[in-house]
Amino acid sequence: MLRLLKLPLKLAVLPLIPVLLALHFAGAIVLGLSSAITNLLAMVFLLGSLAGWVVHAPGAMLCQTVGIGIFFALAPHIAGWLLGKVTDVTLFLLDFILT
Repeated sequence: MLRLLKLPLKLAVLPLIPVLLALHFAGAIVLGLSSAITNLLAMVFLLGSLAGWVVHAPGAMLCQTVGIGIFFALAPHIAGWLLGKVTDVTLFLLDFILT
């Protein structure tokens, strides 16, 4: 009886699998290409804040450049974590369909 109840749900979930796989594939490519750029930007902003500290720049400007540098350094890691969650959902749906 439970199998008959799950069958419409399995059929409804089936078109989501290729969409989630395409999303993961595209996200992985974009993440791989953009991580080099974001790491370079992080380095530029953090070195700029270090140079500003050496020449006694205003504290607000130093805080801004450090914050932007940390954001660019952490952005690929956050995007990778989100891609991992997309993978988890895809695997959960595949398990649901196959059982």
